[in-house]
Amino acid sequence: MEENVNAKRFIKAYNRLDQGIRDIYSIKRSLTFSDMIRKVATVNTVVAKFEEDLIDYGRLRNAIIHRSDEEIIAEPNTSVVEKLEKIARLITTPPKVVECLKARPVYSVTGDTTLKEVVSEMGKSGYSIVPVYISNTLVGVINRKMIVDTFAKIVLQNKDLDDSIAEPVSKCIDIFNETNHYEVAPANITVENIIYMFAQNRKLSSVILTEHGNYNEPPKAVVVNADIIDLNKVLDNY
Repeated sequence: MEENVNAKRFIKAYNRLDQGIRDIYSIKRSLTFSDMIRKVATVNTVVAKFEEDLIDYGRLRNAIIHRSDEEIIAEPNTSVVEKLEKIARLITTPPKVVECLKARPVYSVTGDTTLKEVVSEMGKSGYSIVPVYISNTLVGVINRKMIVDTFAKIVLQNKDLDDSIAEPVSKCIDIFNETNHYEVAPANITVENIIYMFAQNRKLSSVILTEHGNYNEPPKAVVVNADIIDLNKVLDNY
C-alpha cells in the first residue's frame, strides 16, 4: 500500500490552490499564504467563506512537510483532504453560471414595444426582468415593480389606461434613470463572481449576460437575485 496517500493528496491540492490564486489575482510569491488568503477574501466569496479553514490548512501544510528536505512527517485526516480538494476545485476550475442554471429563453424588447405587449408577455411567460434595447444597444431593464409604479402613475393622473399601455415602453417607463439595479457581464462569468456582484450591490436585481459583457450585444441569459439561492447550492455541492 502506498504510504502517505492523504498527505500527498493534501499537498497536491494545496499547491494547486496556492498557485491558482496567485495566477488569478497576480500575487507574488513573496506574500505568505495566510496574508494572500486574507487579501483575496475581500474580493472572492469562496475564499471568504473558507478563510479561517484555509489559514489553518496553511499551517497544516507546514506541519505535514519538513521544510529542510520536503519530507512528509504527518498524515492529515481524509475529511480535511477532501474539503481542501473541493475548495481548490471551486477556485481553480469554478463552475460557470450558464452551466448551472436551467436553460431558459430570454425575452427582450426594443424601445418602441408597447407597454401592453410587455405586460402581456410577462404575464404569460412569468418573466420578471425584460432587457430593453434601442438601436441594438441595451439601455435598461423593465421589472415588475416598474410596471406597478407606472400603472400607479396612470391611475393617479387620471389618464386613460388603454391609451397609456399602448405607448412605447421607452416613453411611459423611466428606464433610463434606473442604472444601479442591473449590470452587464460576460456569458462565461463564474458562479462565485456573480454571487460577489450581488453581494457588493444590494440594490442589484439582475445581471444581463452577453457574449463579452458589452451593452451592444444581445442577451444570452438573465440572472436575477432569486437565482443566488440555487447558485450557492451549486457551490456547496460542487
